[in-house]
Amino acid sequence: MSNVGDRLRATRESQGLPLSQVAAEIHIVEQSLAAVEQGEYHRLPNDVVIKGFIRNYAQFLGLSADEMIELYRRERGESDRIQVVPTTRMPRTRSYVFPSFFGIFFVTVFLIGLTYMVLNAQGRVGQPIAIGDSGTPTPAVATPTSLPTLTEEVATQAPIVATGENPAPTQSPPTATARPAGAVATPQPTPTLPAPIVVQVQIVPESQEGSWMRVTADGTVIYEQIMLPAEQQVFLAQRQITIRAGNPTDVQVSVNGLEPEIIGQIPGQPVDWSWPPR
Repeated sequence: MSNVGDRLRATRESQGLPLSQVAAEIHIVEQSLAAVEQGEYHRLPNDVVIKGFIRNYAQFLGLSADEMIELYRRERGESDRIQVVPTTRMPRTRSYVFPSFFGIFFVTVFLIGLTYMVLNAQGRVGQPIAIGDSGTPTPAVATPTSLPTLTEEVATQAPIVATGENPAPTQSPPTATARPAGAVATPQPTPTLPAPIVVQVQIVPESQEGSWMRVTADGTVIYEQIMLPAEQQVFLAQRQITIRAGNPTDVQVSVNGLEPEIIGQIPGQPVDWSWPPR
């Protein structure tokens, strides 16, 4: 099937799911899903909202969202534009390959030189320590008469060296600690992101001066400026979206194609609106 709507409807019917149940599960108006299945895209707000509906619908049915979006682009005649872009930009991408290669080469040479200097510095630090140790026996030369006692001390020191071999195995436990560290790094599950939230914001046409807006999506501010009367914006989020409006009585929002609503009742009093509701 080449039609996105036919593909989605056939998959839904094969799973025995009514359209109303799908609309309730993915929080999209049933009429909007019906428009997607029938290919009546003129009934939907804009291209960004249509792609968001198709992506949510495909993910819910277990289909490839990217494949469905690509089929939609072909239906809308966007495939030719996508194919032209790589041919026009291929020479530019080739021109940037050589600087990146030489950059990696020089960085590698720099790291090798830095490692060599560090190793040399460590070797020089070790030499004064050996010289300091060699200078310590000079006071012992001042008492050569006690040679027998020195041999006895050497004999007594021999077992001390033997006992010094016992702490050596104590250095092996740190190698055992490295094993659980590797074991901890093995489980790295990749979380699956929920379906995106599509919010359409519009300043009512009868507004006199618009409203200041600040939009936060998943904890990140993505929009902060004044929207003029009759201006529209569409915002996407994965988990939560928050809108702060300075003149909320002129701000109208619609979530996933639901019925638009005004987010405030008192003019000029800032209001925080969020979805899902807190």
